Parts: sequence; structure tokens; C-alpha cells
Amino acid sequence: MKKLPLAIVMSALLGSLPFVAVQSVHAAEESADNSQAEASAGPRVRRTMTLREIVFEKLEEAQQAADAGNFDEALQTLERLEKRKRNSYERAMTHNMYAYVYSTQENYAAAIPEYAKVIEIDNAPDSLKQTTRYTLAKLYMLQERYAESLATIDEWMSQSDKVNADAYMFRAQVQYQQEKYELAGEDIATAISMREEAGSRVTESWLLLQRAVMFQLKDYQGLAVTLEKLVATYSKSEYWMQLAAVYNELGREDEELATLETAYDQKLFSKESEYLNFAQALLSREIPYKAAHVLEAGMEADVVEKSARNLSLLGDAWMLAKEYDNAIVVMTQAADASGEGRDYFKLAQIYTERQEWSKSLEFSNKALNAGDLKAPYQALIIKGLAQYNLDELESASLTFFKAASYPAAEKVAYQWQEYIESEQQRREYIANAG
Repeated sequence: MKKLPLAIVMSALLGSLPFVAVQSVHAAEESADNSQAEASAGPRVRRTMTLREIVFEKLEEAQQAADAGNFDEALQTLERLEKRKRNSYERAMTHNMYAYVYSTQENYAAAIPEYAKVIEIDNAPDSLKQTTRYTLAKLYMLQERYAESLATIDEWMSQSDKVNADAYMFRAQVQYQQEKYELAGEDIATAISMREEAGSRVTESWLLLQRAVMFQLKDYQGLAVTLEKLVATYSKSEYWMQLAAVYNELGREDEELATLETAYDQKLFSKESEYLNFAQALLSREIPYKAAHVLEAGMEADVVEKSARNLSLLGDAWMLAKEYDNAIVVMTQAADASGEGRDYFKLAQIYTERQEWSKSLEFSNKALNAGDLKAPYQALIIKGLAQYNLDELESASLTFFKAASYPAAEKVAYQWQEYIESEQQRREYIANAG
């Protein structure tokens, strides 16, 4: 199953990995213990952990060295610090700083165990552990260790009093990578709902992930809703075209056409396929005149290639709009470019509509001579009709005889043969009577 590129998935999450800033706490006393029993028989209480001034200074020194790109110096400072006796908070902050240095180096494989050690320290502050869990979940994601990332973010959420929309969205990304699309969809919906209820604009990347999930679930109704939000907030051609395609899949043809028309009117089309899709949608709804103008606009903008195929489609539009002069010009260009029988046949049809029988005969012959018609009997019928109207009765009868060899044309061809025979007899009778 194809997955979202990791760089895209993580771009909004890992700009710079957070580090819990060290704070100097000047205390009159310090202790390596985290809790003590009160002199009375009352409950045990946790004593607040502190950072001694010397520890704070070393951590700050390591951070400044890392920020300056002096990573070896930063690590050596931390190694010297580790030789000192430290309380639980100081040890946790030391590991946290190691992780920060490695993360700044983009050495995430080394940063992960350091963050894990912070969580393992029993008496480390809960707030520090929570922040570390969230960061660790991101690093696991970056390393494509999705099961560990999901377990870590689940633990973080279970211990948080209030989970924000960003956290739900992050978990959804992890679940997507694990192909847990239904769970991902639920978290995305929650995140978007929270953002909307707060009156905030939903991030484009969130809607794009929801679009991907809806597509994987084949939930086209949901996909339409997501794309409607995308076109309303981030009006891009690709979103309009995708929305139109989804409407088509759902059988909502009026909305499909309206969507394409809106994108066209907003001058969002920049690809040949967009002009062609809109033109074909118009033709399917029997609006050929506008379809022709759309195709011409695309050609004039040098977006739609004037290929034989595209010219043939334009010719169809003009022909269906009964704009025969325009149709003849375009279809002649298409036929000259392709040399295909179907394009010559279309010209024969146009000239038949105009009752220009010599041209009709010329192009029906070209169509047949091309030898690639899927239904040659159609060209034979037009050819026979042209010959009849040119008073070439013997030739017309022979042409209809050939057409009768095709089951689909047999009935019509025999009727014409009988009619021509009766006409020949009538003329012979008149000639003999004279």
C-alpha cells in the first residue's frame, strides 16, 4: 500500500525538536531523595527536585556549544557532568540535554535512547516525562518505528488532562502509516472538529491527510466533504478537478459540471487534461457549443495541443452544435493529421447533413479506404446515399449490397436496394411509354 512521503507527513511536526529549557533554581538545601516522611504520621509527600547552580551552568554550556555547532565540545561537557553526583531531576535533565545535542546533529537514532532514559527515571518530574514522551513519539515516527511511536503517543494521551487537536492529528499520521485508516479517520475528524469549534482555520495538510484516508477507505461521500472544504479554503485547480471526479463517481452530475465550470471561470485551468475533462463533461450533458469554446480557449492558450485527437474532439463539438462550417475546418485538419477513417467518416457525416453529395461521397470513400473503421457499414450507407442522390443508381445498389453483409445494416440496406430497384423500374416504364 502506498504511503505518504515521510518528509510531508513530518514537515509540520519536526521543524525543530523541542528541548525543555533548563531553569536555575536557587535553593538553600538540596537533596538526592525525591520524597521523605514527615515527622508526623501524615502522608508521604514528594519534595520538589532542584537544579544546583553548577549543574545548570554545565547544561547551559552544553546547549550553547550545540547551538554553535560545536557538538564534540557539548558532549564532552555532558560527560564531565555525568561524573558528578546528581539528583533525579539533574540526571533527567542531563539525558535530556544529550538528546538535544544529538537531535541538533540530526542523529535521531542516538537521541532516542537518551529521551527514553528520561522517562525511565522514576522520580523525574511528570511534566518533563510528558514533554519527553511527545518528543520521543515524533522521533520514533521519523525513524519509521511506527508501533513504538503509536504506543508512546497513546501513553502521552492517557496521562494528559487535555489533549489538543495537534496531538490527535499526530496520532492520525502514525496510524495512517500503519494502514489503520479507520482509526486515523476518527482522530483526524476529532482534530478538525476541535479546530473548527475554536473558530480557527483548518490546516491544509490536515485536510490532505483526511483526503488520503477517505480515499483509502473508499468513502467517497466523506471524500467529497473534505474536498469541498479544500476548494472553499485553499482554492487550487487539483482540488476542484478531484472534487468533480468524486461527484462523477457518486453520480452527482450537476454538481460535477458546476464544479468544473467554477474552476474554469476562475481561470484555474493550467493543464490539458483539465480543459479536456470539462469539454467532455459538457458534451455528455449535451452542451456542445460551450464545449467547443472551452477547447478553443485551451488551444489558444497553448495548453491544449492541436493534435489529431483533440482536433477531432473539437470537430465533434462543432458538429453536435450544428456549426458545420467550423466543424468542416477543424475535422479537415484532424483528418489530415491522423489519416484515420473515423475522421474522414465524420466529414462524410457533416457533408451528408449539408446535402453536399459529392463531398459526402469523397470522404466516405476515404473513410473506407483507410481500412480502420470499426463499423464500415455506416460509411457504406452514407456512400450509397450519396451515390443515389448523385443519380448513380447502379453504383448505389452495389454499395447497399455490400452494406447488407453486415447484420447491423442488413435491414436498412435491403430497403434501399428495393427502393432503388423500384425507382429503376419506374424510370424504365416511363422511358418505354414515351
